[in-house]
Amino acid sequence: MCRIAAYVGPTTPLSSLLYDPPHSLQRQAYSPRQLVHGTVNVDGTGVAWWSDDEPEPLRYVTVESPWADANLPHLASRISSRAILAAVRSATPGIAFGPEHTAPFTYGPLAGAHNGNIEGFRGPVGRQMVSSLPDDQWADLGVLNDSKTLFLAVAAAYHGDLAEAVTTALALTGEILDEYDAAATLNLVVTDGESVVAARHSVRAPFNSLYTASRRDSHLVASEPLDDDPEWKSVPEGHLVTVTATSIITAPLE
Repeated sequence: MCRIAAYVGPTTPLSSLLYDPPHSLQRQAYSPRQLVHGTVNVDGTGVAWWSDDEPEPLRYVTVESPWADANLPHLASRISSRAILAAVRSATPGIAFGPEHTAPFTYGPLAGAHNGNIEGFRGPVGRQMVSSLPDDQWADLGVLNDSKTLFLAVAAAYHGDLAEAVTTALALTGEILDEYDAAATLNLVVTDGESVVAARHSVRAPFNSLYTASRRDSHLVASEPLDDDPEWKSVPEGHLVTVTATSIITAPLE
């Protein structure tokens, strides 16, 4: 599958998700605690972040694990941001390997990552998902990848309300899955640099884990806790969380 972590709050280094915590994404790459499918997440590492006054995110992706990349460990402690989205990848069979397949993906002001698998993506389900993308998002697809296609569906639905865009994209994906009686795990984390919206969602499949935590004037979302702080709370199955520097709002997915 994958492991994802996101942060929003006062400026903090990228390493605060990737390397510093006792159960950082680097640790989750080789020793995940709550991975439903697969064993390790060593098929790529990526991070997206926002520079001051920049409306669109910067992105760094590599096919290497967090410890094997020649540059990321040194950069991560020196680059800081108010919003960070990071991921380590466990490639799904049938989905190609390479940096262009590594989350987070970006489009305009958004960055997003998907933890899951869409059954039948290399068949009619994927064909219909790709066909449903508007021209601008289809032109940006570039690769046949279920996670990027799902993220671009969010980008296509985004008109200022991130929670609404995520809900719309998941509903559209659910309709396609229902048409072919296909299953999918659909944990999705998307941020615009100011807030993070994350869904713990599944269709005819076991749910992947998702957690939130409050840290004074900042908040986090992660596939599994980055440490043993009791502030980490499991997101209920079938729920959407909207996270800002000051609040966490949880609601059922419509």
